[in-house]
Amino acid sequence: MKFGKTLAKRQLDIPEYAASFVNYKALKKLIKHLGVGVKSSAPPVPFQSPGGRSFNDPQATLQANKATFFFRLERELEKVNTFYLQKEEELKLRLKTLTDKKKIMQSRSQTTSKISATYITLQEGFQQFENDLNKLQQFVEINATGFSKILKKV
Repeated sequence: MKFGKTLAKRQLDIPEYAASFVNYKALKKLIKHLGVGVKSSAPPVPFQSPGGRSFNDPQATLQANKATFFFRLERELEKVNTFYLQKEEELKLRLKTLTDKKKIMQSRSQTTSKISATYITLQEGFQQFENDLNKLQQFVEINATGFSKILKKV
């Protein structure tokens, strides 16, 4: 399966993360459009300076187009990283809350049985935490693969 399709499937699997995945398709299109890819046979798109001047030097054009691409790539990396750091903080807070509740329950161990509602709720909380941690791990892995694949094309 092509990576773009794998990424799209993962976005459907984790809809709350969808907007924060690397925009692999757009980066691929940008590489093709600017002519900065390793396999690109098309001449680089002429770069125009902010003053409207066009560069005739193909090498200068290629360097300017690469700068444009890497600027866009860095914005994608910032988007992914910001989302990751936000989720990491949320998970740290949830883990602390869960462990604090567990310690409180353990200190009252003689009065709490494993079938009590509080115990079951805590167990479900840890299971949900594990699921969310796995989602974040999948998010990191698929984005790392995306960045790796896109950089191989440059």
